[in-house]
Amino acid sequence: MKLLNSAVCSALLAISPGVVLLSSATGASAALEVMQNGPVPFVSGGVGEDERQEIGKLAPDYSLELLFATKGSPNEYLADIKVEIKDKNGKVVLDAVAQGPFLLAKMPPGRYSISANNDGAVKQQTIHVAGAKLHRVVFVW
Repeated sequence: MKLLNSAVCSALLAISPGVVLLSSATGASAALEVMQNGPVPFVSGGVGEDERQEIGKLAPDYSLELLFATKGSPNEYLADIKVEIKDKNGKVVLDAVAQGPFLLAKMPPGRYSISANNDGAVKQQTIHVAGAKLHRVVFVW
């Protein structure tokens, strides 16, 4: 697990334990690579201001956004989080390690179970992705 300091993290966590709002800031383009491990394309990152801005620009093209952070003093972003997403039948559709505090995935509409593993501490959440609307989920340890 990597801890990533950010004053923005405190503000994001204060919004809601289950929802994060991202702005589409403009600026230099970071080199984020779209990957695929299974049927779902995804991108992860957000380390540094350039990558956070790029994630904000890419987010409208994805149906799922995950954020990983710690709550405490200070609040910190996390990286190297193992993520597994299963469909309603229990089939793994995404198995990845987030390279930064954000992970965007192009999930088809449906019901999913998300498991996020931070050095053995596992958090789970069930979501329903509908249409093209971006679904945002925050995992806080």
